[in-house]
Amino acid sequence: MRPRVISLLAAGGAVSLFVAVLAVVIGAGRAESPRPSPTIVSIGGAKVTTVPPPTRAVVTSNFPDPDVIKVGNTYYAYATNDNGVRLPIATASSLGGPWTRQVGDGLAGLGAWAAEGHTWAPDVSPRGDGTFLLYYTARLKNTEDQCIGVAVAASPLGPFDPVGAEPLICPLGHGGAIDPAAFVDTDGTRYLLFKSDSFSALHPAAIYLQRMSADGLRPEGSPRRILVRDREPTLIEAPAMVKRGGKYVLFYASGVFFNSSYRTGYAEASSIIGPYVKADRSLLSTDGYRDKVIGPGGADIVADANGDHIVFHGILGFLGGRRVIRGMFVADLAWANGRPVVRGSPTRYEAERGRLDNCIARAERTASADAAVGYLDYPDSGVAVSVYAPAAGGYAVRVRYANRGTRPAAHGLRVNGAAVATLTYSAVHAGQWRTTTAVHVALRAGWNTLYVHRVTGQAELDYIEVA
Repeated sequence: MRPRVISLLAAGGAVSLFVAVLAVVIGAGRAESPRPSPTIVSIGGAKVTTVPPPTRAVVTSNFPDPDVIKVGNTYYAYATNDNGVRLPIATASSLGGPWTRQVGDGLAGLGAWAAEGHTWAPDVSPRGDGTFLLYYTARLKNTEDQCIGVAVAASPLGPFDPVGAEPLICPLGHGGAIDPAAFVDTDGTRYLLFKSDSFSALHPAAIYLQRMSADGLRPEGSPRRILVRDREPTLIEAPAMVKRGGKYVLFYASGVFFNSSYRTGYAEASSIIGPYVKADRSLLSTDGYRDKVIGPGGADIVADANGDHIVFHGILGFLGGRRVIRGMFVADLAWANGRPVVRGSPTRYEAERGRLDNCIARAERTASADAAVGYLDYPDSGVAVSVYAPAAGGYAVRVRYANRGTRPAAHGLRVNGAAVATLTYSAVHAGQWRTTTAVHVALRAGWNTLYVHRVTGQAELDYIEVA
């Protein structure tokens, strides 16, 4: 969607306003920060080159609501209006950068219905005739209502020329429409996802699916509401859809874009019209990233020869009120039994769902998923959990435990059969659930086995998180 003291917040620190302002005004045509340098890790005795998961932006100037496509050997990224430019565009030869912001404006003008200065959340997609389609959000002239327009260009760099004197999607009875996202099904049918912008009890904000003509320029039939807010904070918005393993996966944001509540979730369905079942936890969140990425949202999914990737924005600076600087992040995305797994963002594996050796699963109201593993009291007690790594390399493992004894306890951690660490559990907070500090391990791409086994004491396990 659109764009606390004046500072840049990093994990545990603050950077001056000068840096925040500098991030906004980085000149067009300048190269942005490259992805972190590759490192070498050893996996099963073999040397593997890997890139660290993202903890900083690959586009460090203001670049909200990123949408990315690949054409030929070049990646093109599009963002919400910034510094007078309706459609900012950045290009790179690699998703990880360096990215270069292009000079000029990718959108030649707005439809006659739209007011200048209020365009955001662009979506660009190729058409079969070699041209490119842009859906954009803009404000109706002389109102506060927002609607969706469409434009076409012969090149992914534009300039995109608006089509029609009226907005493409404009359900004013539902508060208007924002956040367009194109989706083409495997049978070639074209759809447009969008969010209604109402906050009324009668028509709450929701995500809709609209079938489109083959050229993408006309709605066909009526839009269908496919997702509404229930337990999410504030609202849901910013849809993006892919089809993987025969299922439709709908990514969406919730919270408010200008603070740390903003996050990314997902829902799945066997039919494009639903019903969509939401995941029980956020895919990306400030807490999940342990404040290394603030407000991760506005996600887009990019597929290339190396697999799937997720592109999203995070807050780099707070300028007061709703004014924030949001940069673009990129992370590897993979699928574990149909569930999306993002490198760098924690995936939780419940201990009670693993293989239990001489221990038992028990109901526990204070534990995640209302269950935990106890009675790890014997030399051969342990829990084996299968975890998925989107790419080979280094990962952070954390274990949630409760020391039920009055003395320190310890568990051993093995990765794919190799002992890597001893986890020591203090007795200071006996009986309370606590989370270990990160243990850094090397994982191979795909499935790996983590085995937590008793060394001393009486500790129970709740879950293992891998990021």
